[in-house]
Amino acid sequence: MRLFHHTVLAGLLAMVSLLPACSYAAGKPTPAPANTFATLWQPGWACGQATRVNPDFVRHLANSHTLQGYALNGVPLPILLGQNPEQSGAILFAKHDGIWQAYPIADGSVVLAAYSTSAFNRITLFATGGREGLGNDYLVLQGKNQLSEFGCATVHFPAELDRPDWSNRYPGLHDFNMDTQGRGTLITAANVPAGNAEVKHWYQYATNDWGRSWSEARNLKAKPADKQGIFHPLQETPPSPWLLNSLLNLH
Repeated sequence: MRLFHHTVLAGLLAMVSLLPACSYAAGKPTPAPANTFATLWQPGWACGQATRVNPDFVRHLANSHTLQGYALNGVPLPILLGQNPEQSGAILFAKHDGIWQAYPIADGSVVLAAYSTSAFNRITLFATGGREGLGNDYLVLQGKNQLSEFGCATVHFPAELDRPDWSNRYPGLHDFNMDTQGRGTLITAANVPAGNAEVKHWYQYATNDWGRSWSEARNLKAKPADKQGIFHPLQETPPSPWLLNSLLNLH
């Protein structure tokens, strides 16, 4: 399974997830109106925990063009991603039974890749860990039962990358999938300094519980064959007008 190129908020953040390492580099903050809901990550927000959808916040994301959609085989999913690392990080908006809910990921976070099963019974988003600095891990936002339940998990960096020169950098995501029993694999890679050169190191993670927990990284000698399973990579799209209108009007 391939991982598609992802660029978010030019001038604020540049990440190329097809490369073996991703760098997080913040530029000038996007000005926000004073005293608005969109100015800061809100107290009490936590990864994967539903929060109310605030219309003013949604309008700010729409007006600043920081909302995007996702499609599978050209069909839009009933989700929109708000993503502004300088103000609120990544927040997923999901519609289930006609009701929108917001699921924050982390302050300053950015989604690197998203996957779904064919009927979007399950979706998985891999994101950066936000503003934590040294030792950042991946955060994994997962939805199930047609977007009615969400949870969040952590995938830890390989121990050898827990070092100052890897602060705010992320190994590239190269492959992910699961079988029908919830047994999954994640493959990442990074260029690790070795003397005056760098050597690409490959890492494999495993889960046996639909991604609620992940093993520590295991070093591989080379990139394995692509994993087969029930997940498919989602394509980033401009927000669907009818979904955006629905979210803005909260119906």
